Amino acid sequence: MSYHIDTGLIKEKFAENSECPLCAIQKVAEEQFLHEFLNDAVMEDDTRIRVGKKGFCAKHFDMLFSRQNKLSVALQIGTRAGAISDLFLPVKGVGGAKKRAEQVEKSLSGCAVCDFLNESMVKYYKTVAQLFVREKSFLKTFMSCNGFCLHHYAELLRYSASAGFAAKEYVNALTSVQKRNFERVMAELKTFCDKHDYRNAHKPLGSAETALPRTRIKFYGEKPE
Repeated sequence: MSYHIDTGLIKEKFAENSECPLCAIQKVAEEQFLHEFLNDAVMEDDTRIRVGKKGFCAKHFDMLFSRQNKLSVALQIGTRAGAISDLFLPVKGVGGAKKRAEQVEKSLSGCAVCDFLNESMVKYYKTVAQLFVREKSFLKTFMSCNGFCLHHYAELLRYSASAGFAAKEYVNALTSVQKRNFERVMAELKTFCDKHDYRNAHKPLGSAETALPRTRIKFYGEKPE
């Protein structure tokens, strides 16, 4: 399974008035992977092998199950069930039970959808850095965006070397954008808190009315649907 990195999607989401364009990009990529897992990908050998090895996390199982193609989900879960059948063999003593418990817990730690999504997002982080260098119009869009959630801010920093010779300039711009917008949201959050003082009851909330949910995005990213 492959995912084409759409530079148009990057430009579109960075131009929108969201608190984290990477969250918006991730949501689009995630939807495409879920669609593929329920359709063509179910017949691909490499995908079935990965599902057998990793399975799905609870979040992505629920997202797959909520869609129409239940048979595809059942077939892939059947593949995963066969791959973990050794977990139910007899164990010897307490020591064996503890070891088996660790194996069971480890079997729950993977997710084929998460793997594909994470691999795709790394390509997006790198492409953002490259667009920053290559396209002046994107540079302007980048500098005027609303910043990022903490997770995606960290990932953009992690892959900042993809900006090549302009990596230092990119990091400076990235930290500047994030600092400015984090302070903006925190100032609105303070206004929201101050509004609850009876002495400020007459003052309008304005954009501070949505400060708390936007603070949630800044700290933890977009809430899964």
